[in-house]
Amino acid sequence: MEFPSSIRKTKSREIVWKILHDSDAPLTAREIAQRAAELASAPSEEKKEKAVWLSSVYRALDAFEKEHLVTKSFLADNAESIYAPASTGHHHYAICINCKKRTELEACPFADEHALHTKDSDFMVVGHKVEVFGYCKDCRGKMER
Repeated sequence: MEFPSSIRKTKSREIVWKILHDSDAPLTAREIAQRAAELASAPSEEKKEKAVWLSSVYRALDAFEKEHLVTKSFLADNAESIYAPASTGHHHYAICINCKKRTELEACPFADEHALHTKDSDFMVVGHKVEVFGYCKDCRGKMER
């Protein structure tokens, strides 16, 4: 995905943008910094990227969020937020209590907008977050042994 023209381009922001768009799942800032470090230490025949400090990752994500280019989600079981390109829509996750693996739910449980109506009609709902907790297949297998 092409870097957005609405935001000042820096090498760090370009790397963060590329990592976010190449990922098939939302990432924490630490995961983005780790992937940037892996790119920087790639074998010499591959194009090397410069390392990106964690503070630079947070600054890039903050800039992207202010421009509504990424979505930031807070998972109740984790102190770190996760980030995904805004173009992918909103997401909900099942989170393994044991290993913290995140699995995206197939659909939004509130796809029917009537599900968000409140008993008090004076309340206007403007958003929602859904997290489901349980055990992933791998952790269930370990528990059964």
